[in-house]
Amino acid sequence: MEENEPEKEKKPDVNYSLYADQPDKLFPIAQEQFNKNKFEEGLDILEQSIILAVKKYGGEEKIELAQYYNKYADGLLQKLLLPTTDFLNIQEDEEQASKNKDDDIKEEKDKEKEKDKEKDEEKKAPKNSVENVGDDEIVYENLNMANILLKNYLKEYDEKDPKTLDKDVIKYYLLLSDNYSLFASLEKLNSDFKKADEYYRLSINLAQKYGDKFSRNLAGLYFEQAQILDFDPYNCLLSLYKSKVIMEYYLQKEIDAAKLNIKLDIDENDLTLDKLSFESEKVTKNKDIISTNVELINNAKDNPNIEEFVEIIKDINIKIEDVVLELKEYDTFLKTKEQMKKDEEKQNCFNTNIDMSKVVD
Repeated sequence: MEENEPEKEKKPDVNYSLYADQPDKLFPIAQEQFNKNKFEEGLDILEQSIILAVKKYGGEEKIELAQYYNKYADGLLQKLLLPTTDFLNIQEDEEQASKNKDDDIKEEKDKEKEKDKEKDEEKKAPKNSVENVGDDEIVYENLNMANILLKNYLKEYDEKDPKTLDKDVIKYYLLLSDNYSLFASLEKLNSDFKKADEYYRLSINLAQKYGDKFSRNLAGLYFEQAQILDFDPYNCLLSLYKSKVIMEYYLQKEIDAAKLNIKLDIDENDLTLDKLSFESEKVTKNKDIISTNVELINNAKDNPNIEEFVEIIKDINIKIEDVVLELKEYDTFLKTKEQMKKDEEKQNCFNTNIDMSKVVD
């Protein structure tokens, strides 16, 4: 290599034969690549995991393949949802200097990939290798395939009590919940927020029914749902509140572990609320304790877990305050509009009762 030639970054060296019996062990390896913004490398690894899974389980329509299609869609969504600026290399001068060389290398890699695909007789996930197909459509096809497999497999368990189901069945219900969450992310990417909300509701319902109602995953779903509910501030408030309740539950666990004499007001029935008034006392409960309690503030300085939950809850409270302000303004608008309507009706009634002939005389 010439002295001034930039060092070529190596692709992850993965011996796929070692993962023939456990293709899912490739998932964290792919995620490591995504965390470094190396999306093509990560997606290549996930494609190989699909090939191995198809071979292991005997077909691409086996229920075990659902998680592989889900993971591939998730990886591609991470690429699509990442802000463009995150892809920028901070060493811009070096990148510009080697641009032509990198383009040549990329072109060679692409040619090699095409040859490998032609030689590979194994089927990959739907449309993963189809030319001229948008990434969002590839995401949809993989999620849809996973959904079909999961719903067909789970339909015989839908009417059964979750407490009577095997953990493997529960696992597939939670995977279906995650799949709907990814559908929501895809619709959010396409700016169809009402459709995204529908998918979040499906995801949340499954997570509530078959998972832990105080899971952090569920708190995340509520929070993500709230971010796309600009068109429905009432439900936005409700989703933020439920997310806050769950995070306060975890904060209380950390408070108890630290043996602090602090008790938050947490009611698990709040997680089943269908509506929440912005004037309800529930909206602001625990806020003062979390914001001003000296013992909690001092302990948070040395306890990273407490600090994390306190900061998350404070952030949610700020968002709740914004929504409450919006709802108050809207409520004032409605009251003003209603009063104007009453005044207009009263004036019309007054005019109707006047004898106009006497007015003329």
